[in-house]
Amino acid sequence: MSEASKKYNRISFLIKKYLNETCSKNEAQEIVSIWEDSGNDVSLMDEARSQWQILDIENKDDLIPIENRLMMDRILDRLHHRIRLFEEEKTGNPSTQKKFFTIFRKVAAILILPLLIYSIYLTSKTSKTSNQAVWQTVKTPKGIQTDFVLPDGSHVWLNSGSVFKYPVPFAKDQRQVEFTGEAFFDVVKDPTHPFLVKAGKMNIEVKGTRFNVINYMDEDVTDIILESGSVNLFSGDYKEHKIITNIKPGELAALDNDENKLSVSKVDVEKYTAWKEGILIFKEDQMDEVVRKLERWFNVEIVLQSPELKEYVYTATFRDETLPQILELLRISAPIKYSITDRKLLSDSSYTKRKVIITKRR
Repeated sequence: MSEASKKYNRISFLIKKYLNETCSKNEAQEIVSIWEDSGNDVSLMDEARSQWQILDIENKDDLIPIENRLMMDRILDRLHHRIRLFEEEKTGNPSTQKKFFTIFRKVAAILILPLLIYSIYLTSKTSKTSNQAVWQTVKTPKGIQTDFVLPDGSHVWLNSGSVFKYPVPFAKDQRQVEFTGEAFFDVVKDPTHPFLVKAGKMNIEVKGTRFNVINYMDEDVTDIILESGSVNLFSGDYKEHKIITNIKPGELAALDNDENKLSVSKVDVEKYTAWKEGILIFKEDQMDEVVRKLERWFNVEIVLQSPELKEYVYTATFRDETLPQILELLRISAPIKYSITDRKLLSDSSYTKRKVIITKRR
C-alpha cells in the first residue's frame, strides 16, 4: 500500500470516529493537525463529505455542541457568501448552486469543527495556577475569524491567525488574559475585578471598555485602538505596576517592540475595528500594509516584485469581496498587474498556499 493510501485510510478512520463521537483527545489533535497541514486538500474534503453522507444519524446537527452552533453559523454564513460570489462569477446563475451549498455546509461543518471546536475544548492547555484554574486556549486558523464570550460575560472577537488564553475560573481579584494576533474586546465593567490583557510587551488594564489590539508575532509594532471607555498601559507585575500612559477614545497607542518606544495618536477607529463585521477598510495605506492584511484575510502568499510597489497608497472598503475581485480593483486604481499561482501538491500530499505575484505595470 502506498504512503498516500495509508494516509487517507487513516483520515477516513479518524473522521468516522470523530463523527461518532468516539475519538480520543490525541485522535482529535491528529485531525486538527491533518487539516491545518492540508492546504484545503480537495481529496480530504471529498473524504469528509463521503463519511458525512453515509453516517446513519437522523439529526446530524446534534453533532455540534449547542453552545457552539451560533459561532459555527456565523463562520459558515461567511464562507457561504464568499463561495456564492465565486460561483456567480463562474456561472452567472446562482440558483444552480443551491445543491452545492447544501453539500458544502455539511463538509465545512466537519472540517471546521475539529479545528475550531476541538482546538478550543479538547486541545486546551491545562496548566494549573495556585487557585486551580484551568487555562483554556482558543485558536483561529489563517483565513478565519470567530468570537466567543468569556466567563465574566466579556465578548471577544479573534482575527485570523490568533491565539487567545484565559483561565477558568478567573482569579478572585482580577481577570487576566493573554494573546497573540488581533482581538477586539467588549469588556464587562467590574471595578473590583480589573480586566488585564498581556499582549507581548504591552500590558493593558481595562475597567469596562471596547478596544482593539494588534499583536502579531511577525510584526515589530503592537497597537491598541480605543473605541470607548478607558485603558491604562502599565509595566511590571500588576500588584506593583507603574502606569505608563492612559489612552482616550479615538486614540491609537503603538509600541515599537524593538526599541521599546511608545507613541499615541488620533485615528479613525472604524478602520481598525470593522474587520469583526467582515469588512476590510484601507485609508491611505501603503501597499505593503494592504498586502499583510490580505494575506491573513485570505490565507494566501502575496509577493511584491519591486520595492517601489510598497510606496503606493490605497483607499478602499471591502465587504465579502473575493480575492480576485480585490486584486482587480487594485489593478484598476494603481499601475500594477498580478498573477495568481495555483496550489501545488507537495511530496507529503499536502498543498501549498495560493501565491499572488504583483508587478509594476509599464
